[in-house]
Amino acid sequence: MSEEDDRAEIVALIHANRIGIWTKNYDLWSSCFVHAPYITRWGYNVQGGPFVRRSWEELARRAVSVFSGDEMPYDADFAHKTTVENLTLRIYGDMAWAAFDQQYPPSGHPGFRGSGLTHELRVFERHEGRWKIAVLGHMGNDGFHDGAAILELNAEGTVRWASAEAVRRLEEDDDLVIRNGRLRVRDTACQRRLTAALSWASNVDSGYNSGRGSLPIVHETGEGLPTRVWWVQVQGGTIYFLMEGQGLTETRLDLAAAIYGLSAGQRRLAGLIADGQTLPDAAREMDISANTAKTHLQRIYDKTGVHTQPALMRVLLSVGIPA
Repeated sequence: MSEEDDRAEIVALIHANRIGIWTKNYDLWSSCFVHAPYITRWGYNVQGGPFVRRSWEELARRAVSVFSGDEMPYDADFAHKTTVENLTLRIYGDMAWAAFDQQYPPSGHPGFRGSGLTHELRVFERHEGRWKIAVLGHMGNDGFHDGAAILELNAEGTVRWASAEAVRRLEEDDDLVIRNGRLRVRDTACQRRLTAALSWASNVDSGYNSGRGSLPIVHETGEGLPTRVWWVQVQGGTIYFLMEGQGLTETRLDLAAAIYGLSAGQRRLAGLIADGQTLPDAAREMDISANTAKTHLQRIYDKTGVHTQPALMRVLLSVGIPA
């Protein structure tokens, strides 16, 4: 068999493996692999994080739930319209390896947030004249919950991708706008903070080992007015702008509460302010008087050394190492 024939068979095998999963064809999927104790599947997905599976017995056992349940439903578009891109394929005798991306079509499936891009690695062996997969590596490129209002940006703020929820919110947003393809904040001072955050994010993943982190952007609406908090996050070399970052906000506030010695009431008030509530609204939410809310806020000011709500949010949300 020529190398051209080998390449064609291996590319067909890559597609067959995916088609078998998404059409729930166990026989097709099973035929793609070496049935041996050393076979390995490793990767990362947003639902379960990193994983390692070893041996054909374990892969086959776990596959039963996929082909009999709804974990990965039948999806003809995922099976047949997904493209293989950026393929590097090297063949050495009866062994070969391939590194490539798979670009899935748009879908509401919970396993594919955002752009539907995955990064893939395969090691192949030739058995009885046919190529089989011996090692399968998979890494999902998206890590955000369904319905997240999120944009993917480059270092200059150009929007590379936006979730449906982000598009919807931007149509009604008085503070954010897309001009000439770039995300902008109408407030000049806040735009400077966004520019600085994007510059920081572009340098996080510049080393040999991948880096990640997140920075808050607090929109200074004025004392007593609702506070807006956005997040710039970088992971895997990709920069995201989160129009809401509840998980990040809560984690940072918990850490700040421990460092500054905030009481439970003070911590809750800080969380409500970070969530965009005014002090009167927060008092009603906490079922306390306006005066008690003012007292809580003043004591937080005393502990943190700031005197305005925007400054307070910057201090509390910037505690610790960006993560």
